[in-house]
Amino acid sequence: MNLFELRDRVLTLPTLEKSLSLLEKEILEATIAVSLLLRRYEQDCRDVQRIQKNSLSAFMFKISGKYDGKLEKEQRKEIDAKLAYDCAVTNLACLEQEKNELTFHILALQADKETYQTELANKRDTISSQQTVPEGAQYAELENERTAIITQITEIEQAISALAHAKATVKTMLQSLKSAQDWATYDAFTRGGIITHMKKYSHIDEAEKNYHLLSSQLRNLQSELNDVEGLTLSGFNEISSSQRAIDFWFDNIFTDLSIRNQVKDNAEQMNRLLTNMNTIESTLNSKLNQKSEELLKNRHREEEFLLSI
Repeated sequence: MNLFELRDRVLTLPTLEKSLSLLEKEILEATIAVSLLLRRYEQDCRDVQRIQKNSLSAFMFKISGKYDGKLEKEQRKEIDAKLAYDCAVTNLACLEQEKNELTFHILALQADKETYQTELANKRDTISSQQTVPEGAQYAELENERTAIITQITEIEQAISALAHAKATVKTMLQSLKSAQDWATYDAFTRGGIITHMKKYSHIDEAEKNYHLLSSQLRNLQSELNDVEGLTLSGFNEISSSQRAIDFWFDNIFTDLSIRNQVKDNAEQMNRLLTNMNTIESTLNSKLNQKSEELLKNRHREEEFLLSI
């Protein structure tokens, strides 16, 4: 690796270190959220267990004919709390993985920085004995221009990387939604029973899990896009699991079709999101090519300048 390439790598450090600092703050907030949601879920679990036991309150609910309604309400609260907790845990795991990858990258660049500083000191010692004041000002101008270009390239590359992760999750989720829709159609018109219910919801569960991951990835992606040009992504809504209880307790073709339509709507939404991602990817690649050309021109001017001294 020559001195120019080594310097270009080192110039990415401030941007990446800033990203790591912001990521650590986000991880702290996510850790607190996981703890709070876990306590909420545990409390809702205890509420359900208390009603199911032969407690005085359960006895009174049975006498008044409100036992089933009260139990159903508490079970739905428990399900909602579990989904919120799972979402927070997935988000935290995603952030931790991102931090580990970024930390490893920064450590490698810090080693490069030490090498670069040593080489640069030697080069400057040679140049300082020859260059005049006008030449020094010219070199500083080239350095400032290059630093700005490198920063922009780093931001674009980070956005492209974040986009690639999100696109992979969308494609995986579309496969799960396609399978869920097929089973929901079969369930609606054949009255398949518990087996088809399990098949249908296993794919919905998988899609829902990936929704949690995608939510975190899209927040990261939008943050990276804001650094580039302020590009935006269309929003998306999470799968509503409240339909599941209705599907089981009021098993009929109307609720089955409702589930199928809901899955279909989510799949269409993911396809629209994927189309938007492809457009943004094309824009990012175009910008990256433009900045790479600017960097090459800057390198050439710098090389000519150094050779002229």
